[in-house]
Amino acid sequence: MTTVQTDERRHDLDALRVFCFGTLIIYHSSLVYGAKSWWIHSSDTSTLIDLIALGSHPWRMSLLFFISGLVTASLLKKRSVAEIRRVRTTQLLLPFVLGVLLVVPPQIYVSPYNPRPDLSYWEFWTSYFISNLRLEHMWFLAYLWVYIFVWSVAHPVIMRRWPGLSATLAAHLRGKGLFLAPIAFLSFLRVSLYPTFHETLVITTDFYSHAVYCSMFMAGSLLVNERSFWREVDGQRWISLCTAAMSLSALAALFVLIPREEMSEALIGVARIIRSTFQWSAILTLLAFAGRLASCPNRIIKHLNGSIMTYYIVHQTVIVLAAYHFAQAGLLDIYSFIPIILITAFICVLVAEVTSLVASYLTPIVRGIARGEREVQKPPSEAV
Repeated sequence: MTTVQTDERRHDLDALRVFCFGTLIIYHSSLVYGAKSWWIHSSDTSTLIDLIALGSHPWRMSLLFFISGLVTASLLKKRSVAEIRRVRTTQLLLPFVLGVLLVVPPQIYVSPYNPRPDLSYWEFWTSYFISNLRLEHMWFLAYLWVYIFVWSVAHPVIMRRWPGLSATLAAHLRGKGLFLAPIAFLSFLRVSLYPTFHETLVITTDFYSHAVYCSMFMAGSLLVNERSFWREVDGQRWISLCTAAMSLSALAALFVLIPREEMSEALIGVARIIRSTFQWSAILTLLAFAGRLASCPNRIIKHLNGSIMTYYIVHQTVIVLAAYHFAQAGLLDIYSFIPIILITAFICVLVAEVTSLVASYLTPIVRGIARGEREVQKPPSEAV
């Protein structure tokens, strides 16, 4: 049964984080062979490959932000809001900066979208740094920091003015309300905001994504300790599983049978509602079954969870570079899909392990230096 572990780590959430970030490697690799253009795109495409995105993209990032809200609010047991904001800023800022400056540029440089392919990499990087910085997949870190800041401002106000808001929200998410209210909300956003704003992944213009992801983050922060919600999620697990399976089947059928350009506006609206249904029911299903199947400590999950941010930062650039070299060798076809996934996973593991070793070596040195500075700064004792 899904439980709220108030005095210990939520191992189910660790497992879900690893699962979500792990599927990103498969998802981004599939974009090389999908119908839409990407950084590196194979001429050998497959409609079946596009079903990977159809079946994983609607729920993955929403679930990650929901989990981030859960984890952030759970830290209140040991830290103040200001401390949480400071710690999370430290955790997110350095990877974000390094990612934007060092990890993103190679993707652009080897892609057909490089505006100056005649430049050396150093000349390209200098131009990129001066005038063309891009977030790319680092958008997740930037958005997460923004939502943590919003939460840090909103949480004290909510606790002061609406102390029962969490319990009220959980009370409404019972029975049919567990499905109808969130699906109606997500459908409204998908039908009203998405046609105008789309998903830009540009932090200043991505109004639809902010509406979805910030809502998910805040919902997670409110529901983390609401036992009635978690009992309801567990109790409705088979309904959520069936709903997810049926809505995904409907989406897949529409995608395969009717080309997007031939869909009427009414059918597009229906598809968006079905997508929102799949989005929320898949999230509920994963939360419920993770609570049952991954509620105990697992050494592999624990190890991967400690390195998962490194995997996230590195993986997309590795995929693009691997696909680029396959293309240069004339081997970028559908049969290279699995090899690219395996190469990416291997390099992510390698980078994560090396990073962990370096960090374990440097941390005692940094602490020793800091301790020495504090001792030097202590005023001398007065003579007796």
